Amino acid sequence: MTLTIGLALLATGVHSFEQPNSRLRKPVLPTAPPTTGGAHSTDLIAGKKPEPVESQTPGYLAVLGGMMIHLACGSMYCWGNLISYLPGSLKYWSPEGGTGPADASLVLAFILMSQMSGMPFGPVLESMIGPRFTAMIGAVMMGSGLWLASYAETLTQFVLSYAVLFGLGVGVAYQMPYIVGGRWFPSKRGTVQGAITSAMGASALVFNTVSTKLINPDGINPTGGVFPPEITARWSGLLRTLGTCYAALALVGAALQTNPASLGKKYPVVEFFKTLGKPAAVPAKGAKAQAKKAVAAPAGPSVLASVFSLKFFQLWVMILCSAICGLNIASSYKTYGTKQAHLNSDAFLSLVGSLAAIGGNAAGRFFWGSMSDKYGFKKCFMTLTCIQATTMLLYRHLAAHRLTFTLGTVLMLFCMGGNFAMFPAQTFRMFGAIGPNVYSFLFTGFGFAALLGPVVSNALLVKGGYALAFNVLAALSLISLALASLL
Repeated sequence: MTLTIGLALLATGVHSFEQPNSRLRKPVLPTAPPTTGGAHSTDLIAGKKPEPVESQTPGYLAVLGGMMIHLACGSMYCWGNLISYLPGSLKYWSPEGGTGPADASLVLAFILMSQMSGMPFGPVLESMIGPRFTAMIGAVMMGSGLWLASYAETLTQFVLSYAVLFGLGVGVAYQMPYIVGGRWFPSKRGTVQGAITSAMGASALVFNTVSTKLINPDGINPTGGVFPPEITARWSGLLRTLGTCYAALALVGAALQTNPASLGKKYPVVEFFKTLGKPAAVPAKGAKAQAKKAVAAPAGPSVLASVFSLKFFQLWVMILCSAICGLNIASSYKTYGTKQAHLNSDAFLSLVGSLAAIGGNAAGRFFWGSMSDKYGFKKCFMTLTCIQATTMLLYRHLAAHRLTFTLGTVLMLFCMGGNFAMFPAQTFRMFGAIGPNVYSFLFTGFGFAALLGPVVSNALLVKGGYALAFNVLAALSLISLALASLL
């Protein structure tokens, strides 16, 4: 119930941004009634009825449905919590196990890499079958990925299902709410996309809590970073329960993805099945000529040309250097916490993850997305990277106390959420109609940030410990700030 109310409130927030001061508006009275000799509207003189105004209720429902889809997609950020319960046989590539940091720490990176591989297919499928059916395909893939992962006996099998299949499903469905929401509210893309993707950030709040209650109901703490067998024995059942929840959420959200009727958008595959068994329609006179004119309309830059442009490369490097900080903390805060005696409590670290999900990742996505509509991308992004770099530099010192460690983790995910909210809206603004296609390739910056994060971090840990790792990550954030200043 709390989750449903929260989603509804965020969707209502979009409505308030789209129609400011709606409560103060008064009905406009005609200055000259038709019965007097005053001026009449041309519609009344011509005997025409005013065109009906399209209800925006389906638009708000589409935003709400988009939040449900992203709630399922955002479960990927539960990996920082789930990895602590992972059975020993799934921690390393070798069945015999290993030493040092677990190879399974790369699972989040593989999910994001799979997501970015699936994203180009989303807009292509949408152009053929529409946003609703495209999102449904992604929903089924997400749920299937977790069900198959529950039977995995090696890390390779687990990655192919939990990371690859699930991640591809996320990629296919990810942009559908952005596309539909942008069609309903074109002047508030940042706010709409921030509201939708805030559910992705809030996902960890919901599913971290659910996961911990299901697999560790008695709140048993790990010994030497390892949970007893009675905890890991519940692993397979947990994945099946989560897979069912993700699929149900995403399927309901997908059903709500409808275009404005005024758009007049038609999809060839859908239209083909609609016309099966019906006689072919004879085109009216002049229809072919009009179609030729429409085809001859001047086209803008192609997707390929945009992807190889300088501004695309600049945005891509900005994503890579900025996102690597937050993604690193999102996937390793619990592992780092278990190594500190005063932080090593499963209940406490799960709480930190939940607070960071709602107060950090989710709130950050809505906040930075709406602020970018108001103040512009450049100012907001430069502010974000300043906060992020400062927090990263101080993170090791903030970990000295539970309260400051919690605040630091929340703040890092607050900035990470902003990265995910502002870049799609900015891409749609800069590249126009082909924005979704361009963002499919731009998102690879997040995938590489997730992949390089653990690799770079582990290498730095060996050379200089957490102090060196956190300082280098902060420096990367400052490079992103410098690039933003050149926009």
